[in-house]
Amino acid sequence: MKTLARLLYLVGASVVVVSAPNARAAGDPANGAALYAANCAKCHALPPIRQVLRAADPAALQDAIASVPEMSVQPNLLALTLSQITDISAYIATFVVAAPANYQGIWWNANESGWGINLAHQGDTVFASWFTYDTAGKGWWLVMTALKTAAGVYTGDLYQTSGSRFDAFDTTKVVATKAGTGTLTFADANNGTFAYVVGGVSQVKAITRQVFGTLPTCSYGTQPNLALATNYQDLWWAKPAASESGWGINFNHESDTIFATWFTYDIDGSSLWLVVTAMKTAPGVYTGDLYRTSGARFDAFDTTKVVPVKVGTATLTFSDGNNASFMYTVQVAGMAAPVTQAKAITRELFSASGTTCQ
Repeated sequence: MKTLARLLYLVGASVVVVSAPNARAAGDPANGAALYAANCAKCHALPPIRQVLRAADPAALQDAIASVPEMSVQPNLLALTLSQITDISAYIATFVVAAPANYQGIWWNANESGWGINLAHQGDTVFASWFTYDTAGKGWWLVMTALKTAAGVYTGDLYQTSGSRFDAFDTTKVVATKAGTGTLTFADANNGTFAYVVGGVSQVKAITRQVFGTLPTCSYGTQPNLALATNYQDLWWAKPAASESGWGINFNHESDTIFATWFTYDIDGSSLWLVVTAMKTAPGVYTGDLYRTSGARFDAFDTTKVVPVKVGTATLTFSDGNNASFMYTVQVAGMAAPVTQAKAITRELFSASGTTCQ
Protein backbone atom coordinates (compact mmCIF):
# COMPACT_ATOMS: atom_id res chain seq x y z
CA MET A 1 0.00 0.00 0.00
CA LYS A 2 2.36 2.66 -1.26
CA THR A 3 0.00 5.60 -1.78
CA LEU A 4 -3.55 6.46 -2.76
CA ALA A 5 -2.17 7.88 -5.99
CA ARG A 6 -4.41 5.78 -8.19
CA LEU A 7 -7.42 7.55 -6.74
CA LEU A 8 -6.40 10.85 -8.35
CA TYR A 9 -3.18 12.60 -7.38
CA LEU A 10 -1.14 13.65 -4.36
CA VAL A 11 -0.82 17.15 -3.01
CA GLY A 12 2.13 18.51 -1.12
CA ALA A 13 0.61 21.07 1.25
CA SER A 14 -0.78 20.59 4.73
CA VAL A 15 -4.03 22.19 3.64
CA VAL A 16 -5.35 21.38 0.18
CA VAL A 17 -7.85 23.34 -1.84
CA VAL A 18 -10.61 21.75 -3.88
CA SER A 19 -13.43 23.21 -5.89
CA ALA A 20 -16.18 20.97 -4.61
CA PRO A 21 -18.45 22.81 -2.16
CA ASN A 22 -19.37 19.53 -0.42
CA ALA A 23 -15.86 18.25 0.24
CA ARG A 24 -16.53 17.20 3.86
CA ALA A 25 -17.94 13.76 4.61
CA ALA A 26 -20.81 13.45 7.10
CA GLY A 27 -18.91 11.36 9.65
CA ASP A 28 -17.14 11.66 12.99
CA PRO A 29 -13.69 13.17 12.37
CA ALA A 30 -12.52 12.45 15.93
CA ASN A 31 -13.19 8.74 15.57
CA GLY A 32 -11.79 8.98 12.03
CA ALA A 33 -8.52 10.34 13.40
CA ALA A 34 -8.09 7.28 15.61
CA LEU A 35 -9.01 4.92 12.79
CA TYR A 36 -6.62 6.69 10.44
CA ALA A 37 -3.76 6.40 12.95
CA ALA A 38 -4.43 2.70 13.41
CA ASN A 39 -5.03 1.72 9.79
CA CYS A 40 -3.52 4.29 7.45
CA ALA A 41 -0.65 6.10 9.14
CA LYS A 42 1.87 3.34 8.52
CA CYS A 43 1.75 4.09 4.79
CA HIS A 44 0.69 7.73 4.82
CA ALA A 45 1.75 10.85 6.66
CA LEU A 46 0.33 11.66 10.07
CA PRO A 47 -1.34 14.10 9.97
CA PRO A 48 -2.42 13.30 6.39
CA ILE A 49 -0.60 16.14 4.64
CA ARG A 50 -0.30 14.28 1.35
CA GLN A 51 -3.69 12.65 0.97
CA VAL A 52 -5.46 12.21 -2.31
CA LEU A 53 -8.23 14.79 -2.52
CA ARG A 54 -10.91 12.22 -3.29
CA ALA A 55 -10.13 10.35 -0.05
CA ALA A 56 -12.42 12.92 1.60
CA ASP A 57 -15.25 11.14 -0.25
CA PRO A 58 -16.27 7.89 1.51
CA ALA A 59 -17.33 6.22 -1.73
CA ALA A 60 -13.94 6.93 -3.32
CA LEU A 61 -12.09 5.64 -0.27
CA GLN A 62 -14.23 2.49 -0.20
CA ASP A 63 -13.54 1.95 -3.90
CA ALA A 64 -9.80 2.38 -3.33
CA ILE A 65 -9.79 -0.25 -0.60
CA ALA A 66 -11.51 -2.66 -2.98
CA SER A 67 -9.55 -1.90 -6.15
CA VAL A 68 -6.04 -0.63 -5.33
CA PRO A 69 -3.89 -3.80 -5.16
CA GLU A 70 -1.76 -2.65 -2.23
CA MET A 71 -4.90 -1.85 -0.24
CA SER A 72 -7.15 -4.73 -1.21
CA VAL A 73 -4.84 -7.27 0.48
CA GLN A 74 -4.84 -5.51 3.84
CA PRO A 75 -7.14 -7.44 6.24
CA ASN A 76 -7.51 -4.47 8.56
CA LEU A 77 -8.73 -2.26 5.71
CA LEU A 78 -11.11 -4.89 4.36
CA ALA A 79 -12.62 -5.20 7.84
CA LEU A 80 -13.55 -1.52 8.02
CA THR A 81 -17.28 -0.84 8.02
CA LEU A 82 -18.88 1.85 5.88
CA SER A 83 -19.43 3.90 9.02
CA GLN A 84 -15.73 3.69 9.88
CA ILE A 85 -14.71 4.57 6.33
CA THR A 86 -17.01 7.57 6.48
CA ASP A 87 -15.34 8.67 9.73
CA ILE A 88 -11.88 8.36 8.16
CA SER A 89 -13.03 10.45 5.20
CA ALA A 90 -14.46 13.05 7.58
CA TYR A 91 -11.07 13.25 9.29
CA ILE A 92 -9.20 13.64 5.99
CA ALA A 93 -11.71 16.29 4.94
CA THR A 94 -10.71 18.48 7.88
CA PHE A 95 -7.51 19.14 5.94
CA VAL A 96 -9.40 20.14 2.82
CA VAL A 97 -10.50 23.74 2.30
CA ALA A 98 -13.16 24.66 -0.24
CA ALA A 99 -11.82 26.96 -2.93
CA PRO A 100 -13.22 30.51 -2.98
CA ALA A 101 -16.07 30.97 -5.43
CA ASN A 102 -14.96 32.20 -8.83
CA TYR A 103 -17.48 33.87 -11.13
CA GLN A 104 -15.46 34.02 -14.34
CA GLY A 105 -17.53 33.54 -17.51
CA ILE A 106 -20.50 34.94 -19.37
CA TRP A 107 -23.70 35.81 -17.50
CA TRP A 108 -27.12 36.82 -18.80
CA ASN A 109 -30.78 37.15 -17.97
CA ALA A 110 -32.33 34.13 -19.67
CA ASN A 111 -35.54 36.10 -20.30
CA GLU A 112 -33.66 38.89 -22.08
CA SER A 113 -31.57 37.19 -24.74
CA GLY A 114 -29.53 39.74 -26.67
CA TRP A 115 -27.38 41.31 -23.98
CA GLY A 116 -24.95 39.92 -21.42
CA ILE A 117 -22.04 40.58 -19.13
CA ASN A 118 -18.62 38.93 -19.20
CA LEU A 119 -16.79 38.56 -15.90
CA ALA A 120 -13.03 38.09 -15.57
CA HIS A 121 -12.45 37.21 -11.93
CA GLN A 122 -8.98 37.36 -10.41
CA GLY A 123 -8.58 37.37 -6.64
CA ASP A 124 -10.86 39.98 -5.09
CA THR A 125 -11.38 41.84 -8.37
CA VAL A 126 -13.94 41.28 -11.11
CA PHE A 127 -13.44 43.04 -14.44
CA ALA A 128 -16.87 43.20 -16.07
CA SER A 129 -17.63 43.87 -19.74
CA TRP A 130 -21.31 44.63 -20.29
CA PHE A 131 -22.55 44.38 -23.88
CA THR A 132 -25.90 46.06 -24.40
CA TYR A 133 -27.52 48.88 -26.45
CA ASP A 134 -27.50 52.66 -26.19
CA THR A 135 -30.54 54.92 -26.32
CA ALA A 136 -30.60 54.67 -30.11
CA GLY A 137 -30.48 50.87 -30.09
CA LYS A 138 -26.87 50.70 -31.29
CA GLY A 139 -24.53 48.15 -29.77
CA TRP A 140 -22.86 49.68 -26.71
CA TRP A 141 -20.36 48.32 -24.22
CA LEU A 142 -19.35 49.48 -20.78
CA VAL A 143 -16.66 48.16 -18.46
CA MET A 144 -16.23 48.07 -14.71
CA THR A 145 -13.39 47.15 -12.37
CA ALA A 146 -15.40 45.86 -9.42
CA LEU A 147 -13.70 45.30 -6.07
CA LYS A 148 -14.95 42.92 -3.41
CA THR A 149 -16.78 44.87 -0.70
CA ALA A 150 -18.44 41.94 1.11
CA ALA A 151 -18.88 38.21 0.66
CA GLY A 152 -20.18 37.73 -2.88
CA VAL A 153 -20.44 41.49 -3.51
CA TYR A 154 -18.32 43.47 -6.01
CA THR A 155 -18.74 47.18 -6.73
CA GLY A 156 -17.17 49.71 -9.09
CA ASP A 157 -17.61 52.53 -11.58
CA LEU A 158 -18.93 51.89 -15.09
CA TYR A 159 -17.08 53.46 -18.01
CA GLN A 160 -17.95 53.91 -21.68
CA THR A 161 -15.04 54.18 -24.09
CA SER A 162 -14.31 55.67 -27.48
CA GLY A 163 -11.21 55.10 -29.60
CA SER A 164 -9.80 54.66 -33.07
CA ARG A 165 -11.47 52.28 -35.51
CA PHE A 166 -10.77 48.57 -35.06
CA ASP A 167 -8.72 48.18 -38.26
CA ALA A 168 -6.42 51.12 -37.52
CA PHE A 169 -6.20 50.94 -33.75
CA ASP A 170 -4.21 53.53 -31.82
CA THR A 171 -4.16 53.12 -28.04
CA THR A 172 -3.43 56.83 -27.58
CA LYS A 173 -6.89 57.64 -28.96
CA VAL A 174 -8.78 55.71 -26.28
CA VAL A 175 -10.91 57.91 -24.03
CA ALA A 176 -12.81 56.46 -21.07
CA THR A 177 -15.72 58.41 -19.56
CA LYS A 178 -17.51 57.48 -16.37
CA ALA A 179 -21.10 56.52 -17.15
CA GLY A 180 -22.32 55.29 -13.78
CA THR A 181 -21.82 52.65 -11.09
CA GLY A 182 -22.50 48.95 -10.84
CA THR A 183 -22.76 46.24 -8.18
CA LEU A 184 -22.61 42.49 -8.69
CA THR A 185 -24.14 40.42 -5.88
CA PHE A 186 -23.90 36.63 -6.04
CA ALA A 187 -26.33 34.36 -4.21
CA ASP A 188 -24.25 31.33 -5.19
CA ALA A 189 -21.80 30.21 -7.87
CA ASN A 190 -24.39 30.39 -10.65
CA ASN A 191 -26.92 33.08 -9.68
CA GLY A 192 -26.71 36.75 -8.86
CA THR A 193 -27.89 40.27 -9.59
CA PHE A 194 -26.42 43.15 -11.56
CA ALA A 195 -27.49 46.52 -10.16
CA TYR A 196 -26.47 49.68 -11.99
CA VAL A 197 -27.05 53.41 -12.17
CA VAL A 198 -26.43 54.80 -15.67
CA GLY A 199 -27.56 58.18 -16.98
CA GLY A 200 -29.90 58.66 -14.04
CA VAL A 201 -31.50 55.25 -14.60
CA SER A 202 -31.30 52.77 -11.72
CA GLN A 203 -32.12 49.11 -12.43
CA VAL A 204 -31.44 45.64 -11.06
CA LYS A 205 -31.19 42.59 -13.33
CA ALA A 206 -31.22 38.98 -12.19
CA ILE A 207 -28.35 37.16 -13.90
CA THR A 208 -27.19 33.57 -14.23
CA ARG A 209 -24.43 31.79 -16.09
CA GLN A 210 -25.08 31.24 -19.77
CA VAL A 211 -24.72 27.54 -20.52
CA PHE A 212 -24.22 26.24 -24.07
CA GLY A 213 -22.01 23.23 -23.33
CA THR A 214 -20.26 21.65 -20.36
CA LEU A 215 -19.79 24.49 -17.90
CA PRO A 216 -16.15 24.68 -16.75
CA THR A 217 -15.06 25.28 -13.17
CA CYS A 218 -12.69 28.22 -12.74
CA SER A 219 -10.19 28.90 -9.97
CA TYR A 220 -7.73 31.68 -9.25
CA GLY A 221 -4.01 31.09 -8.82
CA THR A 222 -4.10 27.29 -9.06
CA GLN A 223 -2.14 27.12 -12.34
CA PRO A 224 0.99 29.28 -12.18
CA ASN A 225 1.87 28.49 -15.79
CA LEU A 226 -1.05 29.76 -17.85
CA ALA A 227 0.44 28.24 -21.00
CA LEU A 228 -0.53 24.81 -19.64
CA ALA A 229 -4.24 25.67 -19.46
CA THR A 230 -6.42 23.64 -21.83
CA ASN A 231 -9.57 25.72 -21.46
CA TYR A 232 -9.32 29.25 -22.89
CA GLN A 233 -12.12 30.95 -20.94
CA ASP A 234 -10.81 34.38 -19.94
CA LEU A 235 -10.38 38.00 -21.01
CA TRP A 236 -7.70 38.28 -23.73
CA TRP A 237 -6.01 41.30 -25.31
CA ALA A 238 -3.26 42.15 -27.76
CA LYS A 239 0.21 40.72 -27.23
CA PRO A 240 2.59 42.00 -25.91
CA ALA A 241 0.42 42.85 -22.91
CA ALA A 242 -0.79 46.48 -22.88
CA SER A 243 0.50 47.08 -26.42
CA GLU A 244 -3.04 47.86 -27.62
CA SER A 245 -4.80 48.67 -24.38
CA GLY A 246 -8.38 49.74 -25.03
CA TRP A 247 -9.91 46.72 -26.75
CA GLY A 248 -10.25 43.08 -25.79
CA ILE A 249 -12.02 39.83 -26.44
CA ASN A 250 -13.75 37.58 -23.92
CA PHE A 251 -13.70 33.83 -24.53
CA ASN A 252 -16.34 31.63 -22.96
CA HIS A 253 -15.20 28.08 -23.56
CA GLU A 254 -17.68 25.25 -23.00
CA SER A 255 -17.11 21.80 -24.52
CA ASP A 256 -15.82 22.31 -28.09
CA THR A 257 -17.41 25.75 -28.49
CA ILE A 258 -16.05 29.21 -27.75
CA PHE A 259 -18.51 32.08 -27.59
CA ALA A 260 -16.42 35.23 -28.02
CA THR A 261 -17.39 38.85 -27.46
CA TRP A 262 -15.04 41.35 -29.10
CA PHE A 263 -15.04 44.85 -27.62
CA THR A 264 -13.64 47.38 -30.04
CA TYR A 265 -14.51 50.56 -32.02
CA ASP A 266 -16.58 51.39 -35.08
CA ILE A 267 -15.23 53.36 -38.05
CA ASP A 268 -16.28 56.59 -36.32
CA GLY A 269 -14.53 55.60 -33.07
CA SER A 270 -17.73 54.82 -31.18
CA SER A 271 -18.41 51.65 -29.23
CA LEU A 272 -18.64 48.45 -31.26
CA TRP A 273 -19.07 44.87 -30.09
CA LEU A 274 -19.17 41.77 -32.25
CA VAL A 275 -19.83 38.16 -31.29
CA VAL A 276 -18.82 34.82 -32.73
CA THR A 277 -19.84 31.28 -31.88
CA ALA A 278 -16.61 29.52 -32.82
CA MET A 279 -16.64 25.75 -33.22
CA LYS A 280 -13.57 23.56 -32.87
CA THR A 281 -12.32 22.62 -36.33
CA ALA A 282 -8.88 21.22 -35.40
CA PRO A 283 -6.76 20.97 -32.24
CA GLY A 284 -6.54 24.49 -30.83
CA VAL A 285 -8.50 26.00 -33.75
CA TYR A 286 -12.00 27.50 -33.50
CA THR A 287 -13.89 29.18 -36.36
CA GLY A 288 -17.22 30.94 -36.82
CA ASP A 289 -19.16 33.89 -38.22
CA LEU A 290 -18.98 37.35 -36.67
CA TYR A 291 -22.24 39.17 -35.96
CA ARG A 292 -23.12 42.74 -35.10
CA THR A 293 -26.34 43.24 -33.16
CA SER A 294 -28.79 46.08 -32.65
CA GLY A 295 -31.62 46.09 -30.14
CA ALA A 296 -33.79 47.97 -27.69
CA ARG A 297 -32.10 50.47 -25.37
CA PHE A 298 -30.59 49.01 -22.20
CA ASP A 299 -33.15 50.53 -19.82
CA ALA A 300 -36.19 49.37 -21.79
CA PHE A 301 -34.90 46.10 -23.19
CA ASP A 302 -37.10 44.03 -25.48
CA THR A 303 -35.61 40.80 -26.76
CA THR A 304 -37.93 40.86 -29.81
CA LYS A 305 -36.10 43.96 -31.06
CA VAL A 306 -32.70 42.25 -31.26
CA VAL A 307 -31.42 41.99 -34.83
CA PRO A 308 -28.09 40.23 -35.60
CA VAL A 309 -26.32 40.94 -38.89
CA LYS A 310 -23.37 38.93 -40.16
CA VAL A 311 -20.36 41.18 -40.74
CA GLY A 312 -17.53 38.70 -41.18
CA THR A 313 -15.73 35.61 -39.98
CA ALA A 314 -13.17 34.83 -37.29
CA THR A 315 -10.64 32.12 -36.51
CA LEU A 316 -8.98 31.60 -33.14
CA THR A 317 -5.77 29.57 -33.15
CA PHE A 318 -4.18 28.70 -29.80
CA SER A 319 -0.51 27.72 -29.61
CA ASP A 320 -0.91 27.10 -25.87
CA GLY A 321 -3.09 28.20 -22.97
CA ASN A 322 -1.75 31.74 -22.92
CA ASN A 323 -0.94 32.56 -26.53
CA ALA A 324 -3.17 32.70 -29.59
CA SER A 325 -3.92 34.35 -32.90
CA PHE A 326 -7.21 36.15 -33.57
CA MET A 327 -7.77 36.39 -37.32
CA TYR A 328 -10.82 38.13 -38.72
CA THR A 329 -12.37 39.41 -41.90
CA VAL A 330 -14.86 42.21 -41.20
CA GLN A 331 -16.93 44.68 -43.16
CA VAL A 332 -19.26 46.90 -41.14
CA ALA A 333 -21.55 49.62 -42.45
CA GLY A 334 -19.58 52.48 -44.01
CA MET A 335 -16.67 50.32 -45.17
CA ALA A 336 -16.16 50.04 -48.93
CA ALA A 337 -14.59 46.58 -48.65
CA PRO A 338 -13.86 43.95 -46.00
CA VAL A 339 -10.59 44.05 -44.10
CA THR A 340 -8.61 40.99 -42.99
CA GLN A 341 -6.25 41.22 -40.03
CA ALA A 342 -4.57 38.93 -37.50
CA LYS A 343 -3.77 39.88 -33.92
CA ALA A 344 -1.48 38.05 -31.53
CA ILE A 345 -3.34 37.84 -28.22
CA THR A 346 -2.70 36.73 -24.63
CA ARG A 347 -4.63 36.61 -21.38
CA GLU A 348 -5.08 39.90 -19.55
CA LEU A 349 -3.77 39.82 -15.99
CA PHE A 350 -4.80 42.50 -13.53
CA SER A 351 -3.70 40.75 -10.33
CA ALA A 352 -0.78 38.67 -9.13
CA SER A 353 -1.99 35.42 -10.71
CA GLY A 354 -4.37 34.37 -13.42
CA THR A 355 -7.62 32.41 -13.36
CA THR A 356 -7.88 29.13 -15.23
CA CYS A 357 -10.87 26.95 -15.97
CA GLN A 358 -11.27 23.25 -16.57
